[in-house]
Amino acid sequence: MAQVYLVGAGFTRAVIGEKAPLTDELMQKLDISKLPEIHEEYEKAFPDIEQFISILDLKVIHFRQINSSLSDRLNNIREDIVRQIVKQVDIERLHIDKLDGYSHLKKFVETIPSETRILTLNYDCVLDQGLYHSGRWSPFGGYCYSTFPHTQNNNNSKERILLLKLHGSCNFKDSDEEQKYPNIEITDNIFPNIHANLNSDPSDKSHILVMSYIKRFHNGIMSLWREAISFLKEAERLTIVGCSLREEDTFLRFALYHFGVKDGTKKFYIDIVDKGNENCQRVRGKIMALVANPVSQEVNLFDEGLEGYLNRK
Repeated sequence: MAQVYLVGAGFTRAVIGEKAPLTDELMQKLDISKLPEIHEEYEKAFPDIEQFISILDLKVIHFRQINSSLSDRLNNIREDIVRQIVKQVDIERLHIDKLDGYSHLKKFVETIPSETRILTLNYDCVLDQGLYHSGRWSPFGGYCYSTFPHTQNNNNSKERILLLKLHGSCNFKDSDEEQKYPNIEITDNIFPNIHANLNSDPSDKSHILVMSYIKRFHNGIMSLWREAISFLKEAERLTIVGCSLREEDTFLRFALYHFGVKDGTKKFYIDIVDKGNENCQRVRGKIMALVANPVSQEVNLFDEGLEGYLNRK
């Protein structure tokens, strides 16, 4: 059965504990003391980081034609905010040396089926490292970039699990305009013993984090969304882990419309994994309003969170 996972911030919190911030906790640790231009926007949006970044993006676009210097200043402020967010989720803070000690992560990456497609909205590399340490996945080909600058797709010789980081990553950086892929950092520090040092040169290029309702996507990220839609079209089971399905994320909503369209399939399955029945029911209501053929969808709720889901598999 073709299966797609959709993984949100609740997944990282479940496998690594309290030091992994949830989306509504990121804004609390920002230092904007030297950025007076955005104090009002910060107070208005708090603690919604996505709304905050969206306001900044709108202001950048608004002033681009009438005050380019202010637009540039606001864009630089946005990049500073992104750098601060990266520091909260990068490998210096959230790092997996080995799977032992992370029982939920270990069981998850060892029991997902071969050729699974994982769509994640997370910026951290916890799942990336967990998959790598399991020996079932390689970053060379595993990020689903056919144009990635490496001579071999090592992922094809493993279990062909694909990890699509639809909102960017703390190891994704912007690239030259003619490149079809972001500069993905693949280093020994992120993936031990890989003996590679690709795109690790420190630079001023901004990290690619798509946390805004205003989708200013790098074209490489757009290619991931096209792949995600293709995978959802062919899937018969969708497992949603720790993801609230925000109404404002229009790209995600559009992608989910395609689950349930596979020809010749009479029944589809949706697993919702979250803490508490109320959260699960909320996600259920949202997903059933999005997917194709809702009458053909069988929904299973795992309201004890990831641990409960893994124990019942």
